[in-house]
Amino acid sequence: MKTWYNRLREKSITKLYEASYDNFTYHGEDGIILYLLNQMADVPSVFVDIGSGDCIKSNCANLAVHYGWEGIFIDKNEEQLAIGKRFYQSFVNKGQKIRIINEMVLAENINGILSKAGVNGEIGLLSIDIDGNDYWIWKAIEKINPRIVVIEAKVEFGKRDLIVPYGDDNHHSVDKMYNGASVDALRKLGKKKGYKMAGSNRHGYNLFFVRQEENVIEESVDSVLSDPETIQSFYPESFYTTHKFVTVN
Repeated sequence: MKTWYNRLREKSITKLYEASYDNFTYHGEDGIILYLLNQMADVPSVFVDIGSGDCIKSNCANLAVHYGWEGIFIDKNEEQLAIGKRFYQSFVNKGQKIRIINEMVLAENINGILSKAGVNGEIGLLSIDIDGNDYWIWKAIEKINPRIVVIEAKVEFGKRDLIVPYGDDNHHSVDKMYNGASVDALRKLGKKKGYKMAGSNRHGYNLFFVRQEENVIEESVDSVLSDPETIQSFYPESFYTTHKFVTVN
């Protein structure tokens, strides 16, 4: 980690993924989050992780374990959450409030879940990774006002403004190809909610948003989707003539 930090101090990064560093994450998210936090002031040490899995391979785990952040992990998989519960019994400080919630997150219930957990107002980080309805969940959230939002995009949709309709079928386990929302659709949603897209991980599928007023450079859709491997993953034109999408102006 010291090498990562020294490298960032020695040069100005031109793309957000250049801040990549992994402790609990796999694709640089830990470093990117810490980099963004270092560009911001007075960020509340509170997180909400929606689609947390085992709560260890998480965008929020590094903050909880090494920086004393408090917050909630939410997932529908009880077995995965049990792993997280055992882990955090050993790796959090006495009195540190970490809640692990077993719920199926829907657009209709997310605000109720947050209210019941006692999380509201400004928080430091919101992470959404539920392999499908991510766009609709972020759109529905009203109870919290995150300083940073990390959300998964469907990069295979390329530079189009496309969203798979909300519902049970909008999930990777139902159809590996037809789920989620494009980078541009999420960028537009972020803008409506008062955020700008600060960038992504190298391959573009984990997007990072900060509030418009933050002193952080905004990245374009073209920049986020510039990796050659990502471009090769774009779906062919024929895919879009056989599937139904939602576009939001």
